Amino acid sequence: MITQKNIIKLAAVALIAPMAIGCVSRRNYDNLEAEYLKVRDTNQELRSELETTEQQLTAVSKQQQKIEEVAIEKQQELLDREARLEQMEALVREQKQAVAALHQEVCSALKCFTPDELKIDVRNGKLYVSLSEQLLFPSGSASVNNRGEEAVTMLAAVLKNSDLEIMVEGHTDDVPIKTARFQDNWALSVARANAVTRLFVEEGVDPQRVISCGRGEYMPIASNETAEGRQANRRTEIVLAPRLDRLWKLTEQDQLNAQLK
Repeated sequence: MITQKNIIKLAAVALIAPMAIGCVSRRNYDNLEAEYLKVRDTNQELRSELETTEQQLTAVSKQQQKIEEVAIEKQQELLDREARLEQMEALVREQKQAVAALHQEVCSALKCFTPDELKIDVRNGKLYVSLSEQLLFPSGSASVNNRGEEAVTMLAAVLKNSDLEIMVEGHTDDVPIKTARFQDNWALSVARANAVTRLFVEEGVDPQRVISCGRGEYMPIASNETAEGRQANRRTEIVLAPRLDRLWKLTEQDQLNAQLK
């Protein structure tokens, strides 16, 4: 039996129930909003980290590209240097072969002269033809005698067809000399070197290839304490050296390239 008391209870329940449901829905909404804000903040952080990572990757990519460009440049530089080195080595071999071939030609051309008159040898990549005083000059004179002129003429016939540089060096012993023409041994050595040089040019050797110089008594090959030593020191040397102008050009190009970098 429904009493008035029961009716009152039912009415109270009906009134309170909607309010309770409304409180629960509000708490759920607040929780969802808080979760949304948290997810949004996290998403912004992740996006910021992604942008930073992309910037770092771009920087690394540019750096890698630059490293590759430098590596390619260095590799090309190495190839160029190796090519020039091969050119230099080829030139050196060519000049050595030229000296060796000329050595044989000179020996063949001057074989009629005795070892006391002249000597031929190769030193430090150069060909030396040493003509004794007794072959070329009277004592204390710079006038080439007939026998000496014959030797110089034969040598010139070989040298005018070669590509080697020619240095004519006059040498004396240390016995002092002072005449109306020569003040000292140095002057005598210069005059003798010039006399041989003029003969070379007269016989067709290109004057631009010839250097004449006097060494005086300052480059002896034997002791001046003995007559034999002094005689050995009184000589005129023809020094035949490879022409290194093409080699110097390659070296100068390397130096220029280094300065431009």
